[in-house]
Amino acid sequence: MTSTEKSFPWLFSIMWLLILLVMISAGFWQLSRAEQKRQINARLAAGETKQPKTSKDWQFLKAFDEVELSGQFVNTHFLLDNQIMDGQVGFFVFTSFMTTEGILMLINRGWSDDAQQNFDLLRGETIITALVAEWPRPGVKLGEQVIINQNIQHLTYLEQQPTIELLKQRHCQQTRTENCIILPRVLKLDATVDIGKGHNFKRNWQLPRMTVEKHRAYAMQWFTMSLVLCFIYVIFVKKTYF
Repeated sequence: MTSTEKSFPWLFSIMWLLILLVMISAGFWQLSRAEQKRQINARLAAGETKQPKTSKDWQFLKAFDEVELSGQFVNTHFLLDNQIMDGQVGFFVFTSFMTTEGILMLINRGWSDDAQQNFDLLRGETIITALVAEWPRPGVKLGEQVIINQNIQHLTYLEQQPTIELLKQRHCQQTRTENCIILPRVLKLDATVDIGKGHNFKRNWQLPRMTVEKHRAYAMQWFTMSLVLCFIYVIFVKKTYF
């Protein structure tokens, strides 16, 4: 090899390849998100209300599925603080609900900024409609959240396992079923449901914000940038080493 010859830039090529793979992966991720949003929109447009009875029925439900349940609210309330709605800071009210089949879950009854109101509900069987949602996840988690055994408590974030353990401790011994089933999801109470006793919680539930078309547009941008990166790399190598 003469002094004018240059070795092939293997390190540079590996870095280029890694960046290319990340960009292509981002494009396919956007396409997968677009498909998820398309399916959500299709379910919402269908207007189908499901009536899950067993834990197996719940396994087939996805976020934004509408369900109708029969059961009763039980006296455990979690107030998730630092939630903003219409420019105001307040909290979401999560109340325990036991279905007639003995499945325990949390119902997001809506947003409020009045911590002095009565959160209890009249006992007795009721029928509600709600949207299936994932367990609320904090954007930033600072420190450990302590959950205590009481009827009403304010929380900065709602940790799933401690919450489930508390629900099991407070309510599973009261159920008539042998095995207490706690749903690791929450439901968002439909805005049309009247739960009485003068509660005035806001339920302006947000549907998926980013549209299918926007996800696809982002995917096209990633794929286009990947193609440009390939073109630049080929030109650079060709002019420099060949």
